[in-house]
Amino acid sequence: MIPMHTTLLRAACITVTTLALLACGWHPRGSGEATLPMRQLRIESVQADDALSAQMRRLLEASGVDVVTDAGHSPLLHLGTEHLTTRKVSLDRRARAAEQEMRVTIDFEVRSADGETVFGPRTVTSSRIYAFDPNSIIALQGEEQLIHRELRDDVAAQILRQLRYVPSAATGP
Repeated sequence: MIPMHTTLLRAACITVTTLALLACGWHPRGSGEATLPMRQLRIESVQADDALSAQMRRLLEASGVDVVTDAGHSPLLHLGTEHLTTRKVSLDRRARAAEQEMRVTIDFEVRSADGETVFGPRTVTSSRIYAFDPNSIIALQGEEQLIHRELRDDVAAQILRQLRYVPSAATGP
């Protein structure tokens, strides 16, 4: 049986920790709601049928933005080419790669219905360092695909957060 004062001490510690986290603005990753100044938005990408556009569509719709396909009077989110780079970060004792870094970079801008740039161009980047084992290439390929997808998701979330700062006068009716 746990003494009463120990239970009260634990409850007090949990309460103080929770209040401190709430007071500093901390929240679980991905839980912050983005209030966007636009009600409608078109997405245009340099890359045809790319995964980043699909992820942006999902994030925008989840944020209450109607993603439209026709020009009309909607502002345009223009996504540039996604650049994926990898580089060796560290070597093992045989001078082979032990760790690699994968980096995803993309430029974007928001244009008015008239085609005038109203926000941007801006660049967002996400990177991750991971262990590299040249002896397990098949497992590594699956891991690299997963990391690439996670980096792309992170870049899309960064773009969504930056869209909060688009001037509301430039977002149309």
